[in-house]
Amino acid sequence: MSHILFPITYKCNLSCRFCCVKTERNSVDIEKCCDVLETMTPNLGDWVYITGGEPFLIEELPAVCDRIKKKFKVGVTTNGTLFRPEIAEHVDRLGISLDGNKEYHDSYRGQGVFDKALNLFQAVKDRCETVIMSTAFKENILALINLKSVIEELNPDYWQIQRDVNDPFLKIPSVLCEE
Repeated sequence: MSHILFPITYKCNLSCRFCCVKTERNSVDIEKCCDVLETMTPNLGDWVYITGGEPFLIEELPAVCDRIKKKFKVGVTTNGTLFRPEIAEHVDRLGISLDGNKEYHDSYRGQGVFDKALNLFQAVKDRCETVIMSTAFKENILALINLKSVIEELNPDYWQIQRDVNDPFLKIPSVLCEE
């Protein structure tokens, strides 16, 4: 089953060096996108994943999620820096980015970003499904290995590791994938 991705905004409060959403794009017509989603049948996908940029920048995000939830399950991905734990009441799943241990994560996302993401995770973990989302790069493989112990302690519903879209030949070490 495929999923529907809804990039609700291309704006972000961070400037991560790996991000592929750095191009200038037109703003998203949220109302028009929601209208289109309402005409779609769930057989095109059970889930709508709201992405960005940073979706938490959108003030009306809870209302948008509620509208979409009438027909689909809703997931939202965030960098975790904007503390909006109330969103857990409007989504089925929340994905929070952590791309390495604290030192590494903060070195390329910004000082304090790791702790902010952990604070948001702790605030929502019992209110909706949680996903820690990590992007693997050649430079952060060791940081991801060190993150594994943090993931085990956090105990999210899922740990999603994806490779950097700019590095299609990256091999993720099996130590990350072992049970």
